[in-house]
Amino acid sequence: MKKKIILFISLLSILVIIYYREKFVLIFSNPEVFLNLFLETSKIAAFSLYALALNLAIFILAAIIEILSIGWTKSSINRILSNRSKSTYGDLWCWALSILNLYDLFVLLFSFGFFYATTSLVMNNASEIHLIDKIGSPIIVFILVFTISDFKHYIWHYFMHKRPFWELHKYHHSATEFNLITTTRGHFLEKGFLTIIDVFVFLFLGVTPEYFVFIAFGREFYAFVLHADVNWSLGWLGKYFFISPKAHKIHHSDNEKHFGKNLGTFFNWWDHIFGTYLDTDDEIQIGVKDSTFNKKGFWNDMIIGTKEFAIATLQMTGKKEQKSM
Repeated sequence: MKKKIILFISLLSILVIIYYREKFVLIFSNPEVFLNLFLETSKIAAFSLYALALNLAIFILAAIIEILSIGWTKSSINRILSNRSKSTYGDLWCWALSILNLYDLFVLLFSFGFFYATTSLVMNNASEIHLIDKIGSPIIVFILVFTISDFKHYIWHYFMHKRPFWELHKYHHSATEFNLITTTRGHFLEKGFLTIIDVFVFLFLGVTPEYFVFIAFGREFYAFVLHADVNWSLGWLGKYFFISPKAHKIHHSDNEKHFGKNLGTFFNWWDHIFGTYLDTDDEIQIGVKDSTFNKKGFWNDMIIGTKEFAIATLQMTGKKEQKSM
């Protein structure tokens, strides 16, 4: 299996080098070109203090709401500051890399540039529809973009609960407690697959960056609330309209009968339509049974997730080849 993984990584590296052969020539002939390309592809150049301040403000607002609801002792900030578990350390790493705009750097490194190459290939060769250019009302455009974006997230989330992608998404579910910032907890390669889906949505809608920024921060605030250690059901709104914190806690349950339920991230319409909605008053223990994560630190967890994803991918590929013979 190790030989297959090495072969898989080598093949991936060769494909990326072939795709970027012209840029590699420029890189080796001009170090400045290499630096600019690196800053652009890793999105380090996109870092801004304004975005950082806005992200921190959203987190603080969510934290205040949580403290008012459950008190300081049980709050996320109390656990983060004074009672950090190994699971919380993983959350902190993901959150820090996210707000400092360094997450995409490690997506780039862990995938050997595969996701950047793929998205560039799609952007350069696919036809753009730009649906929103045909709609005059900004309000209708916003509703349409938000709804399609939420459905896109549901589809991505659905596949993240299927092998081999589950081996990556499992890291998010390996959190043993909710800390608000658990929403940022995710494997680098998982984020890479999301960027590919985002490209197709962008080409279909033709959305300007302003829409994405507003939607992204709005969703981020709600994601913080969903990962607060509260059990709000939100009444009939939580049953028919929004994903509630209670529903999302069920989603994180380590009970097998709750697995793959409540996959929505804002609206729960999609769960009702596709049969993944679940409401229960069972006692919920979050996490993944027999998890290999949260034992030897964040970076080791990233390596474990990459390895298990590669193994699962090769196993599934091998089974398909046997069936076709």
